Amino acid sequence: MTITRVDVIRPAELSDTDRALWSQWVAENPDLSGPYFDVRYVVALGETVPHARIAKLYADGYLMGFLPFQKRGGVIQPLGAPLTDFHGVIAASTTRIDIGDVLSHLKSRRIEFNGWVSPLAQGTERFRLYADLSNGFDAQYRTCYDAHKKFYRNTERCRRNLHKDVPDLAFTWETASPDLIDWVVAHKRRQYKRTGLHDVFACGWTQDMLNALSVHTDVGFGLMAGVYRHKGQVIAAEIVLRSGPDLHLWFPAYDSDYSRYGPGILLSLDILKAAAQDGITRVDFGCGDEIYKATMTTHRQPCREGYVQTTAPLIDLHLKTRVSIIRACETRLSGQVMAGWQLSRRVVMKTRKSVLAFVSLLGLIGGTMIAVEMF
Repeated sequence: MTITRVDVIRPAELSDTDRALWSQWVAENPDLSGPYFDVRYVVALGETVPHARIAKLYADGYLMGFLPFQKRGGVIQPLGAPLTDFHGVIAASTTRIDIGDVLSHLKSRRIEFNGWVSPLAQGTERFRLYADLSNGFDAQYRTCYDAHKKFYRNTERCRRNLHKDVPDLAFTWETASPDLIDWVVAHKRRQYKRTGLHDVFACGWTQDMLNALSVHTDVGFGLMAGVYRHKGQVIAAEIVLRSGPDLHLWFPAYDSDYSRYGPGILLSLDILKAAAQDGITRVDFGCGDEIYKATMTTHRQPCREGYVQTTAPLIDLHLKTRVSIIRACETRLSGQVMAGWQLSRRVVMKTRKSVLAFVSLLGLIGGTMIAVEMF
């Protein structure tokens, strides 16, 4: 389908008719399952995400779809990247939209994505991994246990040891409060520093985004959390995002003093059990090669990771994921320079490439960030 017109608006400018049509398309299109495609998620992000926009896509005068996005220089990214795990055009399941047409109308050279669910030939195939709770937690657990007995026997041993050493440990399934978000973010930032990954919360707006979501208390939508407390103190928590019967596991964190018990795995299992009792039928673990994701899920759904670009890439595309994360987070030149320098040091150490890689990395990260935004 050829797109003949694109109107760019802010999320708050969606009309009641737009929202109703958006929700209808999401309900009818199985590819658009999950909280990231809920119109309430997009509207909430519009309050805090820099350069948050929605493209209304028209063909011959008819509205055919919506594309939520953020613009970083000449690059289009998922709205809320790098925190938004899945992305795509909000449209009827039978609608096929040429993303090249959209780029042309948006006057952008590139669109990046790490979990594109709409039909697309470009990019690398990945899979959304999820647990099916439609028959309850026990049925899902038994299926996974039978397929991965060694993993679950080890998990059961860790749980026995944890309750033996911490007998008054308490689990709660609750709304994610600002204080709990602060606790999780602080622990995630220490983890990023320890592992050398880019700190996605250093830019500030990403935590503001979580806080904005936490105040949305619509029935069946918002931030939830599974929490372990010992004597009233949080020792582990995972922030999750809910939309109707769908749940997405998002940000896990735990006190390193308890790491020998594998609290992250145990907490995820307790969240699955609580979620099933709360009417959740699908729990999405995202994409990834982590062993626990394969052993705790029962289904997978294809998606795409990559980009569509109208110009040749500037640097080795093995770095594209790290560069995309930095570009999404760092909207100020000072942050781009610091992140580009840190990443170039890793490139030099690992590949012995010239430090001139810094110049190329900074150019790819920033693009035309110092230019005046047109949207």
